[in-house]
Amino acid sequence: MHKHLALFSLLASTIALCVAQTPPPAPRSITVNGSVELKAIADQAALSFSVKGVGSSLRAAVQQATDKMEMITKLLRSQGIGAKQISTSQFYTGENYGDKSLFSSRRDYRAVIAAQVRVDSLQILQPVLYALADAEIESISSISFSLRDELGLKRRARTAAAAKAREKAQDIATALGASVGNVIAVEEIQLSGGGRAPEANVYRSAARFSATAPSPFNPVIVPGVDGPDVDESSGAEFFAQTVTAQSQVRVTFELR
Repeated sequence: MHKHLALFSLLASTIALCVAQTPPPAPRSITVNGSVELKAIADQAALSFSVKGVGSSLRAAVQQATDKMEMITKLLRSQGIGAKQISTSQFYTGENYGDKSLFSSRRDYRAVIAAQVRVDSLQILQPVLYALADAEIESISSISFSLRDELGLKRRARTAAAAKAREKAQDIATALGASVGNVIAVEEIQLSGGGRAPEANVYRSAARFSATAPSPFNPVIVPGVDGPDVDESSGAEFFAQTVTAQSQVRVTFELR
């Protein structure tokens, strides 16, 4: 009799242990992606230009290039460009193989100084470009547009992507006769290019700036993930003035 009771007690304990270790059923869930592209009007730009000096000696070539750069710096300052917004990006010297005179040594050497200019207001960008084009420069290149509050634009895109994910989940759940509950998991998806401004918004040219050069100043429209949040017509002026930020998140919600 005692044997039967012990066996029954052992069996009951085993069953209770198995029941206690059985994991609870996983909650019903739904996983959706929220993708958003936001666009804002650019409020600053950067460009590069270069000057060249030539002479019968390396010193004379460097002196001429330096004098030109000082003259152009004063010109840019008169257009509203601050001293800290102009910086030298390249400097190189050597023999002048390009346009050296055949029977004269006055152009035997050359010196080239390349500088970068940051324009904090797009209202003065056009006058700055024309002032440079009228000066003794070799080229204008790498005109790019950006936004001072680029971090803020990225944060707004991230928040909008999360809201878009919940909106999608609610639409699907409602269609299935269910409702969305708590968030179970969130994953931010890294997009290629980091949501930067499109490459078409950057103008690169080694040619001399002139009226015959191809115009890079048409507004650029990038196919949106879920559509932009800005009216493109507000940036349809002389310069391409839109900056893009994209964000995508994958969210798993409890389904009730």
